[in-house]
Amino acid sequence: MNKRIHLSLFIAVLLVLALNSLAFGQVLHIAIPQDPDSFDPVQTIAAATAEVAFNIYEGLVKATPEGGVEGALATHWEVNEDNTIYTFYLREALFHDGTPVTADDVISALNRARDPESAVRFGELSMIKDIRPTGGGVQIELHEANGAFIYTLAEVYAVIFPAHAGDLSRNPIGTGPYYLQEWKPNQQIELGRFEQHWSGKRPFFEEVKFLIIPDENSMVLNLKAGRVDLIPRLEMSVLHQVQNDPAIEVVSSPMNLVQVFAINNARSPFDNLLVRKALALSVNRPEILVGAAWGQGALLNSALSPSMVGFYNDSLDDVNPYDPARARELLKEAGQEDLRLTLTLPANYPLHMQAGELVAEQWKAIGIDVELRVVEWGTWLERVYTQRDYDVSVIGLAGRLDPHAILVRYTTGNSRNFFNFSNARYDQLIAQGLKSVGEERRALYLEAQEILAQELPGVFIMDPPQLAAMSKGLQGWKSYPTYVVDVASLYR
Repeated sequence: MNKRIHLSLFIAVLLVLALNSLAFGQVLHIAIPQDPDSFDPVQTIAAATAEVAFNIYEGLVKATPEGGVEGALATHWEVNEDNTIYTFYLREALFHDGTPVTADDVISALNRARDPESAVRFGELSMIKDIRPTGGGVQIELHEANGAFIYTLAEVYAVIFPAHAGDLSRNPIGTGPYYLQEWKPNQQIELGRFEQHWSGKRPFFEEVKFLIIPDENSMVLNLKAGRVDLIPRLEMSVLHQVQNDPAIEVVSSPMNLVQVFAINNARSPFDNLLVRKALALSVNRPEILVGAAWGQGALLNSALSPSMVGFYNDSLDDVNPYDPARARELLKEAGQEDLRLTLTLPANYPLHMQAGELVAEQWKAIGIDVELRVVEWGTWLERVYTQRDYDVSVIGLAGRLDPHAILVRYTTGNSRNFFNFSNARYDQLIAQGLKSVGEERRALYLEAQEILAQELPGVFIMDPPQLAAMSKGLQGWKSYPTYVVDVASLYR
């Protein structure tokens, strides 16, 4: 009898261990609409890259779901009295290739991120004067106090990678809870669990597969069939297909994204404010919200989302009211009664495609000849964003933790200013905002948003909600005010 009891207990223990091992060995399947452009953090410009790279790379600090920052590779940091010297104390951590993180790695990575010869967004870290090692960490000296600096370090271009790393574009080496196992372009990205993560915490899923599924209907079909566990950003047009499905849960949260019809301010006749104003006054925003987003989301007349509480300018609703008659008058005044334009649409984003088709009809209604040009995402990035070869285009600009990181893109000469917008007063306000705090800083950014609404680098439309659709039983979803998917927090 005793032997049988002991044998039964032994078998029960083995069963528990086996089930536990099985539970922590599952594969998570996530559907996303497009590939990253590059996993080299200083070369990427696509939000889609940051969405996946959040799990691979880490910086000195990282974003929190609440919109703040917390220590990542830095356990803590100290700031001197005039807020120009930050001392970061490094924790013991390993890169995915097994080498330890050192101060030299931090210095090398951040110096590369601010090198105009290497980095696409080198200007984002131009506030740094010097980076040097110090006891237990690194010391970063700024040219002057910068209110957005600590939030800037949570961006993808400020992550840390080994000084000895080679081509990161296809072979990223970070310290995150997952590492890249395999990347099959236009098919899937496979991540493996990093067992030596500094946190000591073991993510639930052993493998994560980001499946590239450009069509939103195909995403939903795969979710319903169990081939996909999570769609982080469900298109509103297919919400009705899943919202009453008992096997699927949909979580809605603010996306902190600004949909904008970008106008090439450097190309004639769009360099004429009268023309840009005519384009803005002939856009019926409520119609677009209903037609493209099923009435979900918040209408905008600002470059900031309402989720940027304390900085969003909510007094701009009447700046560009829908007034097609006045729009016709402005085109006549500008000598552009026969205006023709090409509207470039990114094929991988149904929300922007649908919004673009609606706006094209609204512009045609006032006599504008609109040619629609649909391009793949890689072409959009190269032609519109990099070469700035376009008339008008529509895109969603991902939110950031600090308003400066959003508003600085409209400053003269900024590498992200694909609008080619330039306004001296605006540049002055953004520069002052970095040196200011509290109510003074808020007032500067409110005025800056008013300039954008009046001068129109583009026509701001909406901040759609983020709809995360997942199979019932998937737990731990965290919504961030930035464009990321936190895989390590998920479990079943």
